[in-house]
Amino acid sequence: MRKHPANQMKVRCFGSKAGLTAEATVLLKDGEEPLAALNLEVAPRDGERINWKSKIVLQLGEDDLPLLCCVCLGYLPKAEFKRPTKGIVVERQPNRLFISATQGSGNCYALPLPIAQTFRFGVLAMAQLKKQSGMDDDNLLLASLRGAAALYQC
Repeated sequence: MRKHPANQMKVRCFGSKAGLTAEATVLLKDGEEPLAALNLEVAPRDGERINWKSKIVLQLGEDDLPLLCCVCLGYLPKAEFKRPTKGIVVERQPNRLFISATQGSGNCYALPLPIAQTFRFGVLAMAQLKKQSGMDDDNLLLASLRGAAALYQC
């Protein structure tokens, strides 16, 4: 089931101040089957290059991935993914998604995703959610996401 990390599906996006890598991955829990997940890595731009050594990484699992998909599909205006020392916000804005990541004090990186990159990002998120949920029926998956989004309090 697991592919080598270099061969996992991924989307890379580059803004004027930061870069994003969204990468298909799996959650490993003792005694359980691997669960499809998505890693988000946001790093600052340092001149012409992205400084991946300073990246903020968040893994989106079964509680987070449906919310991300709801934002990508336009069912929710934004979603916040928080951990004890870091977080990422994905927000719909006119003509783009906007991603901001924070960690500790002073580490805040952000970038817009234009429509084409938003599309590729959403496709990857939906592919991982489909694997994670085990649903073969795309209409049922979309209906379930709409229903979940109706319950969400931003």
